[in-house]
Amino acid sequence: MASIIIFDSWNLYTHDAIAQRWTLAGALLALTTIFWYVCRMKFSSNTLYVVLVLLLILADIIFAAVNVFWERGLASKAVLLFAVPIISSAALRSRSTLLATATLSAVAYSIAAVRYFYLHYGESYRVELYGYMAFYCALFFVLSWLLWIVIRPTQENL
Repeated sequence: MASIIIFDSWNLYTHDAIAQRWTLAGALLALTTIFWYVCRMKFSSNTLYVVLVLLLILADIIFAAVNVFWERGLASKAVLLFAVPIISSAALRSRSTLLATATLSAVAYSIAAVRYFYLHYGESYRVELYGYMAFYCALFFVLSWLLWIVIRPTQENL
């Protein structure tokens, strides 16, 4: 939200773009706050907590993908936002969740980048599009594997 304020104060985006970004950021903040509040309650089963984290991961992926699209697809610096759901998925201490999150992030990034590229054909080259897609998608998996190394159970913990 701070970046939206900064970009708006420098008139880098149109008023409509600021309104869209602010609405999406506000919705994500509200969703995160609701999930946090529900998680503060005591439940006998961990299932609800896992479901809330998974929903938050999905919301973060959607948020990152929309921001990549709005910020010129493959030229976007918002790709770093995909690290948030990947890191969040590590909280569940599950290799499958980490890999699924990396895969969904790769899918969401590639859809956002390709859709922007073909809606604004001629802003870059196809080889650049596929090169960036391969690079960033590979990084998503590298990050997830590095996190798995950090959180995986060892023989000492068993």
